[in-house]
Amino acid sequence: MKYVIYYLLMFLLGGIYSCADDKGNYNYEDINKLAILGIEAKYQCIAHVDTLHIQPEIQNLSKTGENGVYSYEWKFVPKNAQHPELGEDPDYVVATTKNLNIPVSQDAGDYVCFYNIKDETTGVVWGTKFDLLVSSLTSEGWMILCEQEGRARMDMVVNVDANTDIISRDIWSESELETGKPIKVMYEYTFARVRPNIFVCENGSYMLDSKDMHAGEDNNIRWYFGAQPEHIHVRASGVMKYNYDESFYPHYWIIVDKNGDVYCNDVWVNGGLFDFTINQIDGIEFKAAPFVGNASRYFQDPLLKIPSTMLYDKAGRFLEVKVTSGGKPSVMKFTGTMLFTAEQFGKEMVHMQSTVYNGLTYAILKDENGDYYYYGIILGNWGENTQKYYGKLDGQNLDQVVSFACHPVLGILFYSTKDKIYKFDMNNPSRGAEEILYYPGETIKVMKFNVLSTYSGYSEWEALRSEYLVVGTIKNDVSEDKCGIMRSYEFEPQWEKKPIQKKEYVNLGKIVDISYKEKY
Repeated sequence: MKYVIYYLLMFLLGGIYSCADDKGNYNYEDINKLAILGIEAKYQCIAHVDTLHIQPEIQNLSKTGENGVYSYEWKFVPKNAQHPELGEDPDYVVATTKNLNIPVSQDAGDYVCFYNIKDETTGVVWGTKFDLLVSSLTSEGWMILCEQEGRARMDMVVNVDANTDIISRDIWSESELETGKPIKVMYEYTFARVRPNIFVCENGSYMLDSKDMHAGEDNNIRWYFGAQPEHIHVRASGVMKYNYDESFYPHYWIIVDKNGDVYCNDVWVNGGLFDFTINQIDGIEFKAAPFVGNASRYFQDPLLKIPSTMLYDKAGRFLEVKVTSGGKPSVMKFTGTMLFTAEQFGKEMVHMQSTVYNGLTYAILKDENGDYYYYGIILGNWGENTQKYYGKLDGQNLDQVVSFACHPVLGILFYSTKDKIYKFDMNNPSRGAEEILYYPGETIKVMKFNVLSTYSGYSEWEALRSEYLVVGTIKNDVSEDKCGIMRSYEFEPQWEKKPIQKKEYVNLGKIVDISYKEKY
């Protein structure tokens, strides 16, 4: 609780507190002293869905115990507001009642809020402040990309709290954009000026609008290129993630297109544009596999801890782009114990996955004989990369594999066939793989872990979603407008434990891809 007696005008983040004028009368008398209780430090709401209820408890602390005549004021001020001169403050007042009971209609964003009580007899104002995070049904949540009648459809799921969810279906139903078949959807958290939230379809790639999630020619990703091509077909995207003073180092956003060409954008330079391709080493061109790896971790000392971005070329080499390289790739170098070399000639990359833990990035390669190999690489500081996992995958039905995923913490590799999921312990490979999930009458379309940033101030239940396996299936012989099912699973460290289903959402569209759009 905060209470203050104001005798001067104070301007604080758009909140103006006024007080009674001092006219030189020094005959002091007792005044009411108030304590404001019952207001939490932070509230979270969904615009046009939630109603914000706050009932403050007002305590009179004065010796006389007498109550005054009070007026009340609630102000919601956007944290990014451009505050005008004193006395020209815009009207951020949302209510003038003792208790607050209003439908939330503010735009999605962060607000600093003020509750002011004025004693009309003395002119003294008492106040407290709190934070409000407003999201919308499209500002944060699970993006479930679907296909319907040959076009792209987007469903969304918002996790209101640990137990409450809101599902929005076909939010693009009124869109006039000719997408053709949908391919994938990607989201990258970054400190930089852009939040790459990319939708890829048969007809091109689009930076989805951060507020209403629309895709259109106005946000075609080709506008991020100095010489705009007619179409850009993105297959992978990644942005270096570290917090730093922008005057020191570039902040590279790297994409790979469907032809294996690699482009680099320093987003701090003139707003950031992609220039010519960078897929050359010592003047010799290479083609990249459709993957980009980033060390997703928070650095307290960013000047000493800046990791590389990881690539893999179709010749069979692990590559990196260092922050000091001018955006040019090189063959990856390793320190410490060597489990494998950077050159894995003859092996095709079929999966790459970065985590939010210690810079660990997983890779799955397939050789000419159809055998699979797993790799765990820790993208370290200034290119000091180390090796954590390597081995040959041992399991059943490997000739029927559709997709891979790796647990970000437990060192468990998952692979799926048409309707089954298996797990394999990279820490104890002699066990071999075992079946853990079976979906009779369904087809698995997506299996993945979604990286959530460590910077967003998530509560424990929100942050744990990074460790949940997300599985998207479609029911066979059900119409494509309601055949989709999304489930998530938690895994315990004990190998013998069964997966715990956390969520299930039904009657979704024909699922193509799933990704999580964060709140910032």
